[in-house]
Amino acid sequence: MERNQRGRVFTDDETKSRWKRNEKTDMLKLFCPEGYTNAHKYGHFIIGNGKEGDYIGIPGRFIIEEQPAKGETGFTLWQPIKGGEELYESLEKMTPEVARVVYGYWIARIDAKTLKISEV
Repeated sequence: MERNQRGRVFTDDETKSRWKRNEKTDMLKLFCPEGYTNAHKYGHFIIGNGKEGDYIGIPGRFIIEEQPAKGETGFTLWQPIKGGEELYESLEKMTPEVARVVYGYWIARIDAKTLKISEV
């Protein structure tokens, strides 16, 4: 599912990417095993193409239990789905209660040729 300007995934996308939804979560076992659990749980992941590179987004909430590999492999950027940012002032001030109900994506850069994942 590709999102256009009207149907954007994020209100303010730091990567400025065009995103496509992929429901073939089993493929993550081959190149992104740290993202497989959440992608399988939520039934999809997203791939973004931007001017500064390509990205992979794994669905999850802003809680350590849902951050792929706890950020050790590059998933350090989290963005809420469109409208989610209205529920909190800033990530630093987000309460644990709000973090458990706001959904978004953990995002990392991905090399399209090697499928190597790194920090945005």
